[in-house]
Amino acid sequence: MRVLEHKNFNPEFPEKFNWGLMDSPKVEAIAKKIASAIEFDALSASRNCIPGLREALRIIAEETEV
Repeated sequence: MRVLEHKNFNPEFPEKFNWGLMDSPKVEAIAKKIASAIEFDALSASRNCIPGLREALRIIAEETEV
């Protein structure tokens, strides 16, 4: 099943998904780094990158399996 189809995946807040469930350790590590960057930017005054980073996680979710 693709990540996008997983019951716990929310396209509005993809950083909240448990990216450790993915089949690919390499892509999992990338997704976790992006999710961490979103959380860091959300806490700081720099929120300009969040929409782009969320879109990156959505693309990963479309292309990868759990």
